[in-house]
Amino acid sequence: MKIRSLSTKAFWLTLVCIAVMVVSIFRLSPSLAYSTTTPAAQPLAAEMTIATNHGGTSLYSRLGGYNAIAAVIDDTAKYVFNDPQIGKYFIGLSTNSKQRLRELLIDQFCQAAGGPCVYTGRTMKLSHSGIGGGLTNSEFNAFYNDVALALEENKVRQSEKYEVLKFVESLRSQIVEK
Repeated sequence: MKIRSLSTKAFWLTLVCIAVMVVSIFRLSPSLAYSTTTPAAQPLAAEMTIATNHGGTSLYSRLGGYNAIAAVIDDTAKYVFNDPQIGKYFIGLSTNSKQRLRELLIDQFCQAAGGPCVYTGRTMKLSHSGIGGGLTNSEFNAFYNDVALALEENKVRQSEKYEVLKFVESLRSQIVEK
């Protein structure tokens, strides 16, 4: 009788653990946002899509995949951290914080380009609200130009460069506060 009772408890405990894992996965995955989250969270999934097809090939593939996107993000970070207008926002970040930011940006751009990555960060509006009293169009332009420089440095073709910069531009209204 005791063994049967323990087996039943173990069964229910396992079932609860599986249910918690499933719920956690659905809440964390932006790619599933439309079917599993509240309407307030839907813009996260909507802002992530720039993957247009040219002959059936995703932007992710045309850019060269994960490593190519990571290289562009690494060069963008180099420019941004040293940018006289926006570099001030990154002073004092630990190495770990910079690494986390890098991972989030790679995932964001990778997902937006139609790659296999899943962006798990906050919305752009939430991530940037209140920074320095509100980010300006001029500061956003500095970031945009830093991304453009990184794309040039990595010899990204003009059509793909245009698509990436179009995605960056699509974030302006969510980032600029004044």
